[in-house]
Amino acid sequence: MNLRNLRQIREFAPQRLEAAPFQRKIVLIYAGLALGLTVLVTVLNHLLGMQIDNYGGLSNLGKKAMLSSVQSMLPIAQSVVTMCLEIGYVAAMLRIARGMYSSPQTLRLGFDRLWVLLRCSIFKGLILSGVIVGSVYIGMLIFMMTPFSNAALEIMEPLMSQMSVLNSAMVVDDAVYTQLMQAMLPGFAISGIVLLVLGGPIFYALRMTNYVIIDKPGMGALAAMRESRLMMRGNRRQLLKLDISLWWYYLATTAATVICYGDVLLPMLGVQLPVSAQVSYFVFYGLYLLASFAIFVFLRNRVEVTYALAYDAVKPEEKQDGGVVLGNIFQM
Repeated sequence: MNLRNLRQIREFAPQRLEAAPFQRKIVLIYAGLALGLTVLVTVLNHLLGMQIDNYGGLSNLGKKAMLSSVQSMLPIAQSVVTMCLEIGYVAAMLRIARGMYSSPQTLRLGFDRLWVLLRCSIFKGLILSGVIVGSVYIGMLIFMMTPFSNAALEIMEPLMSQMSVLNSAMVVDDAVYTQLMQAMLPGFAISGIVLLVLGGPIFYALRMTNYVIIDKPGMGALAAMRESRLMMRGNRRQLLKLDISLWWYYLATTAATVICYGDVLLPMLGVQLPVSAQVSYFVFYGLYLLASFAIFVFLRNRVEVTYALAYDAVKPEEKQDGGVVLGNIFQM
């Protein structure tokens, strides 16, 4: 199968799914665990916030600091567990794409690859952070060298004139701050364009890293990233076309995200609901969870099997050596 024949890949994915006996059960368990973890963390975060607000005075400062630390650690723990579940789910879909037996036991794979996944996430984060910082710097430099910055400079000049050697603080009221942010919008747009130009190729070069980690359990994080980069050389444009062809999936996930922030977006549009802000938040959050569950159950398998077939299309031909996708009986 060739990545340049995207139609063949898209048409072959449903055939593989129909032949997989446990594909619906796998995604149900994965969706239940991932979304259930999200609900648990959200509830715990809310309860901890209420408890922190109840503690006051110096005598409870230690308890408040401890609860704040636990609250800040919850999203980190959630992201780690979700990452492991994601890898296990992708491994299951990769087995299905290859016409191999797969069961919910495959979801455990990510926890076996925890340390290499953590290292890979750290390296990716450092690389992408550097790209973002560099893109913002270049974008703002271009912005300042063009007439787009004239409006922002007109707002900044009176503020700069207020500063002196003895008073280096810049006082900006809300109205001026709003005007300044509006004047800076072209700069943000230019930075975003630079980020797409610089970060897009890097993002696509690393797209196959997780598949390499699944296929080659003995490979380290940097080696997996290098392997992905070699695979994607000359194939990034085709993978972008595949992403675009799956627009319906990304549109559905975007719609679910919009629903999640409905309690914020509706007031911005002038729509006020006859309930409190807290009730509105949980109502839209519940709708988001339902929409996400539906996307997982009805759309996600087909998308992931399609990407798994794309991985096999760019993967160099080699003899399988007992990696997880072949797996043992306890990982199937």
